[in-house]
Amino acid sequence: MRDQLAARSELLAQLTSHLTGTQVAGRTFRPSCKALPPPVVAVVGGRGMGKSYDFAWLRDSCGPVTPTAYLDCADDALRTGAAESPESRSLVTEALRLLGIGFTSAGPARAPTLHMTRLFAGLVAVASGTWNADQDERIAAELRRLELISPSRGNWAAVVQSWVAKLMAAYAALPMPLPPVQKFIEVSVEVLLQELFQRGSRKAVGWYGAYPGAQGSARWGLTLLGSHFRLGGDQRRRAEYFLGQALRADLDEAYRTTGGWLLRTGRPLMLLDNAHDELGEQLVRDCLTHRSTGHPDRVVVYAAFRRGDPPVLQGAHRLASLSSAVGLAGGRGDGLCVHPMVVVPYPPLPPAGPETSDGLLSHVDPDAMLPPGLPRALYRFTGGRPLAMTRMTDAIEELRTAANAAVPPGPSGPPAPTALATLTLRSLLRHRPATPLQPATGPTVAEALREELVPGELGELLTRVSPAADARSAELLLPAAAGMTTPELRQALDADGWPRCDRHFVADHCLRTLLLHRLYHLDADHSSWLGMHSRLVMHYAAAGPASWPAYHHELAIGRTGGAIAHLTGSLGRADTAAWLDELLHIASAPGFEGLAERRRLAFTGGHREPDRRVERLLNAAWLAQDWLELPEARLEAAVHGALHALRDDVADSSVLTDAATHWAESIRSGRPLRECDCSRRNRASGGTD
Repeated sequence: MRDQLAARSELLAQLTSHLTGTQVAGRTFRPSCKALPPPVVAVVGGRGMGKSYDFAWLRDSCGPVTPTAYLDCADDALRTGAAESPESRSLVTEALRLLGIGFTSAGPARAPTLHMTRLFAGLVAVASGTWNADQDERIAAELRRLELISPSRGNWAAVVQSWVAKLMAAYAALPMPLPPVQKFIEVSVEVLLQELFQRGSRKAVGWYGAYPGAQGSARWGLTLLGSHFRLGGDQRRRAEYFLGQALRADLDEAYRTTGGWLLRTGRPLMLLDNAHDELGEQLVRDCLTHRSTGHPDRVVVYAAFRRGDPPVLQGAHRLASLSSAVGLAGGRGDGLCVHPMVVVPYPPLPPAGPETSDGLLSHVDPDAMLPPGLPRALYRFTGGRPLAMTRMTDAIEELRTAANAAVPPGPSGPPAPTALATLTLRSLLRHRPATPLQPATGPTVAEALREELVPGELGELLTRVSPAADARSAELLLPAAAGMTTPELRQALDADGWPRCDRHFVADHCLRTLLLHRLYHLDADHSSWLGMHSRLVMHYAAAGPASWPAYHHELAIGRTGGAIAHLTGSLGRADTAAWLDELLHIASAPGFEGLAERRRLAFTGGHREPDRRVERLLNAAWLAQDWLELPEARLEAAVHGALHALRDDVADSSVLTDAATHWAESIRSGRPLRECDCSRRNRASGGTD
């Protein structure tokens, strides 16, 4: 798995090297976009697809060689900071402050520190909209927040003290009664400009003379900026847009001279993680708008989205893969940079091997101590979602380390500890990784992974409706006091990039299995599990006495009699394919208990009674469709034998003969016996073939 992640990171390094024109992770490639601004690169993939991992990797790799800023647009700290002073801060101003800090903190050691004079002046003007003569401590605190983007270098505490003293004196000189807010902003700007002019920043601050209505006056431009921000609405939006351009102008200034370019070697890199939030879309839209009005800049912008259809991505050039982007960037001409924005998909990782993914765990199991089918089962369960694969392989590595420490090596080499040789996906999900604060009582792998994929209340409510096949059945399971309705749950799943399926309300099989696992273990007596499935049994049974969805949910709570009787009674129906499809529907039920009995019934043949032969096939198909089961040759033989045993009982024996071959091959290759949108999507993304 690490090889697969490394291969994708290598492609990203190549693309970034082409766009920034600098060395990334030890690799240097021919610079692209020499005459054009680099495109905004939108990376699209659902939760857990590795976008944040790669963005953090890029931040760490590129930070030492070129100015690099990383921003998590979903970070609660942004909202907390904006809420502390809503009249003088917003999500955009908080984001720009952090981006400015990122740029000034990165870059090659030989290059001088970037100056964010324009951004600093704009943020001070905005903050001054809430200042007055009684708030010297608040003003000092705000200036300290802006220290890392200030043009001053040295004793910032002394500078702040001096500025505050001058501001207090200027405020005290204002006539009584108190003047309007704009007058306080104007006085604050006047004091600010005096300080900045003394520090050689006259040219940088003069940029604000281009603010709408400023008529070339930087003082008046900054005053209008602060006033417009305080007014809110479209006026605030205009001010925020101009502050974003201030950041770009500061970056452009650093590269304006030949020396500046040579010292920094590469274009600046802006990484916007979780850009699907309103803040991220606004930052991307402002960048595109500014460039479209004839203001090209050299900032390379990467933005991570969970879906490919937000309004800001409309009209973007869509590429088939990351390797396609690398090919365009490395080709002759500016084939990539002629597009203002390109969309690059981030699908699940492909299997490690041509069929079986047997090499998936070689990095954590070099001695081959794990069960042979575990790598295939792990890939089938996770669907190649990097977050799920990483969390589970980390747990395997921890278990292996603990086992090796507990079992001393023998004379012929290290033994295979029993804990590893018998490891299953079920036991892996129940494992509690050790942490410094929670050595034995922390969350299980399943709990932690579920919380990462669907955090908070959304995860709790989806747990309740995880057995549902559609919105109607989900509505039956949703608690009356739930904080979200069924359509809102559907909308939340869509917003996070989760797929849809006509047979499952929660369409991704990895997420659905984690939610079902949580539901089963929600109570010590499994009452929630039993209650939810029993409610669905009654719901579907009301539709008719022979409703296969009702038997599906009966299987989930351990009752197989009804399903066996129904399937035995309909053995002779004319449409054998429909009968077999119905059996597969019923046998796709989730199950977390009675595994030993299921295996006994599936692996025991030679029955004379038709109902016993049906029972064997039902249990074999149930095992084969269990996402947590390990593939094994014995199961292939079991389904083959169970299907052949029923050939004389059905109308068209050729259907069962064909199914015997198909099912055995599906088990061997890790494909489901019954296709639905979930499994077809996984295979289309590089899945389990």
